[in-house]
Amino acid sequence: MDVRYKRDLNSNYMILSGDGTEDGGYELRMVTENRIPGFLPCVCQRHEDRTEYYYEITGKQSMALMYERRKLSFDQLKNLLKDLEKILEASKEYLLSPEHFLLNPEYMYLHTRTEKLYLCFDPEYQGDIRESFLDWTEYLLGKLDKSDMKGIEFGYELYQSALEPNFSLLEILHKHTEEEQMVTPEEQEAILDVQEEILEKTGSWKNFFRKKSRKPQIEDYVAEAERMNSGSLLFLREQETPAGETLCLSEQKKEGLMLHSLDPEYPDFIIRQENFIIGKKKEGVDGCIPASTISRLHARITFDGTVYFLEDLNSTNGTWIDREQLNPYELHPLANGSRIVFASVEYEARM
Repeated sequence: MDVRYKRDLNSNYMILSGDGTEDGGYELRMVTENRIPGFLPCVCQRHEDRTEYYYEITGKQSMALMYERRKLSFDQLKNLLKDLEKILEASKEYLLSPEHFLLNPEYMYLHTRTEKLYLCFDPEYQGDIRESFLDWTEYLLGKLDKSDMKGIEFGYELYQSALEPNFSLLEILHKHTEEEQMVTPEEQEAILDVQEEILEKTGSWKNFFRKKSRKPQIEDYVAEAERMNSGSLLFLREQETPAGETLCLSEQKKEGLMLHSLDPEYPDFIIRQENFIIGKKKEGVDGCIPASTISRLHARITFDGTVYFLEDLNSTNGTWIDREQLNPYELHPLANGSRIVFASVEYEARM
């Protein structure tokens, strides 16, 4: 899929290119002429050899980025499902096929403040909504907070439901977004048990799902996931480093990149990681700039082993390098002495 991003004076866009086979039918008119709740606003531009769909993503972040370093709680997971249910109900009301939704965390967006879910409806994309939903629930499993037993149980119950043949997606969503009922201890224990046939469908996760003679503890989940050695997303224990120690690049002897603040009110940053996120949301970034103009997740600096790259993360007020404004998610190489402006805060790159 050909995807690019663009910023104009007031808005940011994710642009998908199609092959132009879409003839401007009913579904395209519905999504471009209406503001449907939960749909990313879309504008269509036709060219001789292709059609481009502009989806406005101003004030939103992709789910993949939003949860890159965060974990999902029970309440967050349930709210995501409620939002998805409303979006699918709206698509049904407008007679739109759910097979055109991109249920991929890269193209699913959350409002930066409310975390309300928005989906991309691509008239030229044709997928299998059930398979996409199963893949999405698998992604969510890897993001669950392992200290939240309620969320773990809820997430796995949802995943098990999605594995069932001929399931109804709307029925599953409705079931899992209803208000919680009182559960007896026996019913609570049953939630953790998985039927034998499910084991054959879970691949490298099958050990995780086997029946246990007692109610599992958090340590069981962590230890069992670590024993898999399969690259699974499931609850891998983070590597611990001594307090105050910065994790450096493997076998990297250089000091790294320094971002020197040209305003003494804001901090300098020494960057030795391969992935360094800058923003004002302290708990979700590596470098915090406490300025009102800075977005929660504003920009990212990555290192490929040779070159440092600067990337704007769909920030509200933009990122500049040597007076050139970056489009969202566009990688731009840094050089010694490069002047970087995050919204209104200026830095100098020193190598």
